Amino acid sequence: YRLLTSRYDATNLALYGEVDWRASARTRLSVGARAERRSADYDDRDALDGQTSAFSPTDTMWGGHASLAFDATDRHRWYLTLSRGYKAGGFNIGAAVPADRREYDPESLWNLEAGLAWRAPDGRWSSRGSFFYMRRGSQQVATSRQLVPGDPLSYVFYTDNAARGENYGFEGSLDWAVTSRFGVAATLGLLETAYIGYRTGDPLRDAALEGREQAHAPQYQYSLSLRYQDPKGWFARADLQGVDDFYFDTSHEQRAPAHAVVNLRVGYAGARWSASLFARNLFDESYAMRGFFFENEPPDFPTKRYVQPADGRLVGATLAYVFQ
Repeated sequence: YRLLTSRYDATNLALYGEVDWRASARTRLSVGARAERRSADYDDRDALDGQTSAFSPTDTMWGGHASLAFDATDRHRWYLTLSRGYKAGGFNIGAAVPADRREYDPESLWNLEAGLAWRAPDGRWSSRGSFFYMRRGSQQVATSRQLVPGDPLSYVFYTDNAARGENYGFEGSLDWAVTSRFGVAATLGLLETAYIGYRTGDPLRDAALEGREQAHAPQYQYSLSLRYQDPKGWFARADLQGVDDFYFDTSHEQRAPAHAVVNLRVGYAGARWSASLFARNLFDESYAMRGFFFENEPPDFPTKRYVQPADGRLVGATLAYVFQ
């Protein structure tokens, strides 16, 4: 066996404040800010070969927001928000991780968002929609690399920094109570992404990803839900969820195909108990969640695609009781 001893400590200190101001009966302004300092200490020692690793990153980060909301009527609300967020930096553990990728920097994010919320006079319709633009600095990227051709054991996972990133798009939702028993809901998300000034640094497949879509960033996602609620307690709900194709990773050009799944739930709810039957991925749609592209199979070790499949059809039942 191989004995590895390690020690890890992390300390976070943060200061946060927010001020809300009602400029008029229909206008509100909110301003907030947060400052944080994070320090971490890690070291380990391999008892077999005596190798050691030590990291002590310290990051000082800040974020905040300024948001303006205006109630045009009792049923219409506009808002505009400018915000800045962040992620702390860190380090990648593992002797196989390249020396220039052992540590990664904090990520910052500027986000500008404008939106509208609307509700019908009779309350049967409601909708929300927003447009956003994001600018990411030192964007953190979860990626992988095969260091030695023909050696599957040299395949490593680590977090890297892209130079910058850009995201923009639209998110919207709609809910309609068709009758007192039947309802329909829908959502739509549209997204455009790009890396700016990023090279993978892989000696086997080094590539400039300027302008390429970011990994795990489908250009569209949508959902459609149908629901039924009987006054006597019977209920049913069917959901259709769809996702566009997307890149699996920054280290290769493999993509997950677009897919759609159907979920179903039917049951009965009493005053203190409920029972239901459900089916997730009702039609057993086959699709991949993660994908890898490397040399793994002897004797010739061809570069091949390997995927982590999503869950297949799952059927089950739930029973709940509320104790009072």
